[in-house]
Amino acid sequence: MNVLVIEDDKRIAGLVERGLRENGHQVSLSYNGKEGADMMLAGRYDAALLDIYLPGMDGFEVLEQVRAKRCKTPVLVLTAVDAVPKILQAFDLGADDYLVKPFLLEILLARVGAIARRMQRPIEPQVIQAGSILLDRSRGVAIRNGRQIYLTRKQLELLEVLMRRSGLVTSREQLIEAGWGHLAEVKENTLDVYIHGLRAKLEDKPDDNHTLIRTVHGTGYMFVAD
Repeated sequence: MNVLVIEDDKRIAGLVERGLRENGHQVSLSYNGKEGADMMLAGRYDAALLDIYLPGMDGFEVLEQVRAKRCKTPVLVLTAVDAVPKILQAFDLGADDYLVKPFLLEILLARVGAIARRMQRPIEPQVIQAGSILLDRSRGVAIRNGRQIYLTRKQLELLEVLMRRSGLVTSREQLIEAGWGHLAEVKENTLDVYIHGLRAKLEDKPDDNHTLIRTVHGTGYMFVAD
């Protein structure tokens, strides 16, 4: 894989670069948000690792700019703050995954590997419908009552498996495998954060008693078509 690392801490950037290269990846580095955004738009990368707190342009601005210009490079956000509002903001702007600092290099490599496996899957331009939701996989868009809702790659994968099992309980393990792969190590609340973000996009005022994606405590989630 050709990986772009946008990280202003040169010590962390160096460690990540060495770990990626030792695992056979090509690596480009940027220590500045503005430069990193320009590189992502100009180059062809299989994945980008993006710090949030950057000089020149912060990670949120980088995401907003590259997604506005239809750059589809998968982005793994690196953040020092394990705060749900900040993580959800990154997802809303088009992040595909996140990792909280400090992190183990092995976990970072596993996440990059998961991105590689997802990219190798054939993308079938098909439309799925359940209730009022129509999911257009080819465009990464959910349509509800005429409203187009743009989804990140992981939100698309999670919503697809939920819709295909509409009316059935989908276990946490099934959802994690769909979104991250069966070998990935996923933090306990990571899935919940993604589901929260997905609900926020699909619903005007998410309410677990009436939402399309219901929580089944101790088991997983269920898509209930309206």
